[in-house]
Amino acid sequence: MKPATQLLLASLLVSSPGIARAELPAAKQDELVEAGRVPWTGPQRPGGVAAVEPLPGESLGPTGTMRYDDGNLSALPTGFGIIYGNRFLLGMNGSPLSTITLNTFSFYFLEDDLADTDLFFQPADPLNTASILARASVNVTGLVNSGPSFSNPVLNVVPQSALGTPGTFFNTFLLGAWSLNSATALPVDNEAVGLATNTTGLFGGGIDGFRGYTAESGTGTQPFARGPFQVILRATVTTPNFPLVPVELMAFQIEE
Repeated sequence: MKPATQLLLASLLVSSPGIARAELPAAKQDELVEAGRVPWTGPQRPGGVAAVEPLPGESLGPTGTMRYDDGNLSALPTGFGIIYGNRFLLGMNGSPLSTITLNTFSFYFLEDDLADTDLFFQPADPLNTASILARASVNVTGLVNSGPSFSNPVLNVVPQSALGTPGTFFNTFLLGAWSLNSATALPVDNEAVGLATNTTGLFGGGIDGFRGYTAESGTGTQPFARGPFQVILRATVTTPNFPLVPVELMAFQIEE
């Protein structure tokens, strides 16, 4: 089943009253978590229908998914040993997010060796315009490999605890993954995450619309630079004013 179909199916299941979450397969429960619908049954509207989407002036609570990519893999990281990540910051119209708790993060993993299921991640705090403060550099294991040509795209959903560092941040956090790829087009020649270069409908385009960055690997103070891309890397977070966070629940697409 294609990911877009899975997301549609998950939406249909969520919208159907009378289905207990425990009755759903584990994979579908993970999809609901990734979509930020926790608890997915949510508040009830008249007639017992679950409020799976907010109405004007209505909030479903403080948990949801921050997503900056448009769902299309359109570029690859090519800096060997470099961290490629996203700056998760601010809400719509530049509203600050206050305290942020990272719950899970999700991404597509590409690798030329299908047996390789490990990838290094670096959670970090902003420091200044040229540096970040990396909290950890940790190898996350047991991932699903989408293949060197992205022929089997599977969204990995990983709990924050896999990073081995506290998941609470203030206003902004950075999260990136190690790249060992040098290929500029598919197939990749080593491990990588996918990049999206289209900001249409997200922040209006231009460098100010991109949330991607590159950084040196390692811990502590590391050089950092903003980049003209978004990493296909999403974060499900809890914050007191989450309704201000830009949330895009767009279906993943593969061009035929």
